[in-house]
Amino acid sequence: MRVNIPNLDGNSRIYAVFGDPIHQVQTPRLINPIFAAAEVNIYAVPFLITAEHFAAAWDIFAAIPNLCGISTTIPHKVAAAKRCSTLTPTAKAVGAVNCVQRGEDGQMHGALFDGVGFVEGLGEGKSRLRGARVLIVGAGGAGRAIAFALAEQGVGKIDLMDLSAESVAFTANMVNSFRGEECAVAVDGSTGWDYDIVINASPIGVKGDSVFPMPAAAIRPEMVIADIASLSGETALMRAAKAAGATLSDGNDMLLAQIRLMAGFAAGLPAGTAL
Repeated sequence: MRVNIPNLDGNSRIYAVFGDPIHQVQTPRLINPIFAAAEVNIYAVPFLITAEHFAAAWDIFAAIPNLCGISTTIPHKVAAAKRCSTLTPTAKAVGAVNCVQRGEDGQMHGALFDGVGFVEGLGEGKSRLRGARVLIVGAGGAGRAIAFALAEQGVGKIDLMDLSAESVAFTANMVNSFRGEECAVAVDGSTGWDYDIVINASPIGVKGDSVFPMPAAAIRPEMVIADIASLSGETALMRAAKAAGATLSDGNDMLLAQIRLMAGFAAGLPAGTAL
């Protein structure tokens, strides 16, 4: 039986979603109904793009006139920012984008909504940010955005872990410059796991066989455990946090809090304007 996509025609525009892995990505499922409700002839489509082929894929997609933009997820947020013609102030400060708008002239304009999405996605947990001791595992595009947003919210300290020392140094310097104090530092777990909020901003749990560095036994009921890699399925970190009785937040919370901003930017509206 052949099933047609309603209203998909020669005038339709494509919003490409780049990621590796891509199986867990929920952006198309969430954003396509928003486009439809607004009667915008745009369709989000996922593409598995490896880091090796990112530059070639970017150049090809950027040359397609009926591409309205690109949504970038792990591991492409930093690489995409470097290829954009313009960046919003937040994207420029963080050096990463998660939403790219293609102008009629073919220029690519980058925005970053991950930070506001993460903070708002915490719900009641947002009230626990001021003065909090935070661990972020993953200092790539998403981790940087979250660190910047948490610094704005007045957290007490941010400890950073990542396989890339360069990424950790960039994120720490960004946060410390913004705050005018040493708020963010690199850690290796040797000083223990005494945190109020623990965040996985890495692919751990959905790609490869890496294990989250914090032992499950260190999770306490009073902690907030956030895993943005947890989207279409529950990660080991989320299962451990649930078993410990901690407050949970996953990638869907962050995505839902920013999805209308992403839709607006993809549709050609100014950054920060919801569709």
